[in-house]
Amino acid sequence: MRTPFIIAAVVSAFAATASAAPFTTPYVLSAVHADFLTQLEKVAETPGEIGTAARAAADLLAAHNEAEERVALPLLGLTEEVAEGKAVDDPEATLASLESLQAELPLLVEGQAEAIGALVKLFAAAEAEGEADVSRLAERIIWHELTDAEILYSAATLVGATVQAGMADADVEKN
Repeated sequence: MRTPFIIAAVVSAFAATASAAPFTTPYVLSAVHADFLTQLEKVAETPGEIGTAARAAADLLAAHNEAEERVALPLLGLTEEVAEGKAVDDPEATLASLESLQAELPLLVEGQAEAIGALVKLFAAAEAEGEADVSRLAERIIWHELTDAEILYSAATLVGATVQAGMADADVEKN
């Protein structure tokens, strides 16, 4: 059962990557967000402290993911083009996205901290009740969120800054 799912996921990822517009959230990132949220919402149906903690975490994570996918992650859709030194289709939109990311980054980090706090409460509740699968889920989501903060936000900023530098170089060459 698991093998066909994995194969389907890999094929879908390659197909989505090949056909996706470059200035969108990379499929793999939006897919993992959706998967984690679906799992949290299922746990939220559990009665008691675990369900309550999962509902709080799911609500905070949904809002955070929406903001992250709107503000930070679309810049990562340009990573391949920027890494290969190619011109991006709409550099002005890229600069606007970079400015938006820089302006909203403190709010993203704050929302992320709140979501992680709720996930820590879920982890603790699951550990107290001996629900290893739930505590492991909370732990995996926390690691994902920390990866976003430590790597993806910086990478998105770097992509935007690289486009900005390329535009400045092009302006200098024109003059």
